[in-house]
Amino acid sequence: MKVFIGNYPKKINGERKVNIRIDKWDTWNMDHTLALLILPMLKQLKDTKHGAPGSMPAFNQTSNCYPQLCFDFYKEHDNPAWDEGHKQWTEIMDKMIWSFEQLLDDNWEEQFWTTKPEIDWKDMLEPFKEDEQTREVKWLVKGECDWKAHEAYAARIQEGLDLFGKHFQDLWD
Repeated sequence: MKVFIGNYPKKINGERKVNIRIDKWDTWNMDHTLALLILPMLKQLKDTKHGAPGSMPAFNQTSNCYPQLCFDFYKEHDNPAWDEGHKQWTEIMDKMIWSFEQLLDDNWEEQFWTTKPEIDWKDMLEPFKEDEQTREVKWLVKGECDWKAHEAYAARIQEGLDLFGKHFQDLWD
């Protein structure tokens, strides 16, 4: 994937100009392509953030004031809400970052196989007979996988992705 930004930010008529080139192969595995952009952006946002979204539950549950206490200049007025809201936002960002890291690890599923499956390719590579529509897979080694652990891990990845969707409009600094 090639993203051309040039001397950033360029402004034309007061608007930021960003040139992006998307090649055909960028959409073949688009979730991976997007993760390549999203992960470093999430990490940078976490490292440089100056506040937290006003939608953090702590701002409404522990604050005596308006939920806009997410801004630096309000923090001296309501430290418990400030601290807890920022803690919640950091935890959410950590979950999103972890999920995108997993998406970029093409081998994350390998850890759940106790025995790797191996296909017997001998018959599989033979040409199909005229009346043959499908062929049964024959195994040299039938694999064993901890599917419950795999499912739990995949659910954890999905949790971070769901949080990314839920907080998409909160991704600003």
